[in-house]
Amino acid sequence: MKKFFKIFGISLVVLLLLLLGGGVYFYKTNPMLQAIVNNDESKLYYFPSKEMNNMDDLPYKQIVLEVDDSIQIHAYLFEPEQEKQANVFLIHGAGGNVGIYEPMFKTLVNNGFAVYAFDWRGYGESSGTPGYKGVMKDTEVAFEDFIAKTASDSVKNIVYGMSLGGQMAVKITVENESKVDLLVLDATVESAQSLAIDYAPAEFLKEKAKKHPEDFNQDYVAVRDIALIKNTAKLIIHSKKDQDVPFSRGKNVYEAAQEPKEFWETETAHIMTLKDLPEEAVEKINKNLN
Repeated sequence: MKKFFKIFGISLVVLLLLLLGGGVYFYKTNPMLQAIVNNDESKLYYFPSKEMNNMDDLPYKQIVLEVDDSIQIHAYLFEPEQEKQANVFLIHGAGGNVGIYEPMFKTLVNNGFAVYAFDWRGYGESSGTPGYKGVMKDTEVAFEDFIAKTASDSVKNIVYGMSLGGQMAVKITVENESKVDLLVLDATVESAQSLAIDYAPAEFLKEKAKKHPEDFNQDYVAVRDIALIKNTAKLIIHSKKDQDVPFSRGKNVYEAAQEPKEFWETETAHIMTLKDLPEEAVEKINKNLN
């Protein structure tokens, strides 16, 4: 019997060591796990690319904006060839840079919308490293430039937020409601906390994110802040087949919003509305803009 317990004890220690070693290895080799455990927002929410795709399909003007002494961000103004229908301030998602999204917003430009798109710090040609306060500041500086460049226009202004950009789109509209005629959210995230819950690679991390909202106490939360927008029309788009941001997240943001509002349920891939449903998208935007 003593021999049995000795063997059992040794086996248990070996098993625990293997589990511990495996856990350490998994942690060391999984950047997302490290980001969640350490709540490292620069890796948890932002996935920038410095390589710019060719955007010569659409004529554009490139703008360099000074955010502070050490940060420059790059913005791009795409003007339509036909009569302008409206101005769009586009806030893209967490991955890539403006060049990756050009095929998506090409629909807008080709249908008479001027598009002002920009890259947060760390994205594309913009300098710096992204963080939630920094990207919001970049968005505010870009929006000020957008308003300055469109001040003399007689057409209406649209703020269009994609995925992670939806949170900034809500915040910008809250702060500048008199300057925004339509808010469009395409596959918007609900909050930083919801992202941590949805992307956590282990159940205990999901539970940790659910039980500790204070770990994600950001200055802007889409599902909370959208309720502050009173008169601006809101078009909230989300696909039932979205594999990146669950359908329920967009629905929750819609439910929290005041009228006037419309929820458009689609079946495209994540943020592919403008590319895959161009005619329907333009029709929905014009309907809610008028």
